[in-house]
Amino acid sequence: MGEADREASGPGLPPARFARIVPESDDAPVIRGFWTALDLLRPLVLLYVVGLYAYRLPGVAHPTRGWVILGVLTAWTVATLVVRRRTPWWLGTELAIGAAAILGSALVDSRAAIEGGAPTVPGLWPAATVLSWAVLAGPVAGGCAAGVIAVADLVLIRHPNSVTFHNIVILLLLGTLVGYCTDLVRRAHRLAREAEVVRARVVERERLARSVHDGVLQALSLVHRRGLEVGGEAADLGRMAGEQERRLRELIRTPVSQDPPPAGHGAPPVTDLTRLLLARASDRVVVVDTGRLVLSSDRARELDAAVGAALDNVARHAGPEARAWVLIEEVAGEVVVTVRDDGAGIAPGRLEQARDQGRLGVSSSIVSRLADLGGSAEVTSGARGTVVEMRAPIEAGPGIAPDAPTTGGPG
Repeated sequence: MGEADREASGPGLPPARFARIVPESDDAPVIRGFWTALDLLRPLVLLYVVGLYAYRLPGVAHPTRGWVILGVLTAWTVATLVVRRRTPWWLGTELAIGAAAILGSALVDSRAAIEGGAPTVPGLWPAATVLSWAVLAGPVAGGCAAGVIAVADLVLIRHPNSVTFHNIVILLLLGTLVGYCTDLVRRAHRLAREAEVVRARVVERERLARSVHDGVLQALSLVHRRGLEVGGEAADLGRMAGEQERRLRELIRTPVSQDPPPAGHGAPPVTDLTRLLLARASDRVVVVDTGRLVLSSDRARELDAAVGAALDNVARHAGPEARAWVLIEEVAGEVVVTVRDDGAGIAPGRLEQARDQGRLGVSSSIVSRLADLGGSAEVTSGARGTVVEMRAPIEAGPGIAPDAPTTGGPG
């Protein structure tokens, strides 16, 4: 479980999205393979560019200047083999070198040769930079890098022809499509890691379930049975042990969350509130299953704790034969949880008296929790029992609603 927890809480992969800078240390092995391929692509392309330049050297107006440009490209290519980590600053410098080498072709070839279709001095070398941006930051970054190279080509040629536009379109397609593919690979890797974490949690839960069943559950079952046999105060203890045994069995049976992962990096996890509240059902508590109601985990836990406080009040104050019903609804963007019991009502003013005496069960556990969620809680009581209605927005808002007025007292 320790390894699973460290995996879940450590810096995970952000979801794939456009123009998202992803640290290389978090990349999937396939992405690291892309970086290795690009590191091999640069020297191979450089050898081709140097050979092409040497082949057309008799027609070059200023060959020495061309060799200087190729020397700079060679030095940078060697540097990329030494510096393995790729950052936006590093690739930004490489993109600037590639664009400058294209514009520098104007100092190497004559204007007639350039307009006649002579290749630029760096040739295909800037394409490696475009692909690097696509792998680092996705399709938008790859397309933007291709756009920078395209602008440099257009500035150099001045009067582009069909071949120029053909090369620009290919470069744009490479940048965007490779970026899109790397985003898909990152997303698949992230989902695989999440599935592995869930699998580890399932295995650990099964191990704990076996341990709990062999020890704690059997002890609670024995206390429950013997308490009922002895009677008196021991019977109350037995019933409490039986209730705790039921809740523990329900916890063990509850599956690991199948909720969908959050849509963005850093987004809060989500939980099915209905499933949380169903775990509170017992022989005296009926929870109406109205279907899934997904909230952020923090909000779901707070609402579950407020419902638990209301049910505790029923157990303590409503009478030994009192029953409670819990209803969960979604109304106009709000979650509405109603806890109703058929026990003895509370005298008017009892809630305020309890608060004045420092007994803040309802005020702190229910009303304050709902106020922190931007919602409200209303407690009404009468001869036929007590009703606690809790309302809270499904999503957290910018403000916090004040405490709701209450009448009557705790159930």
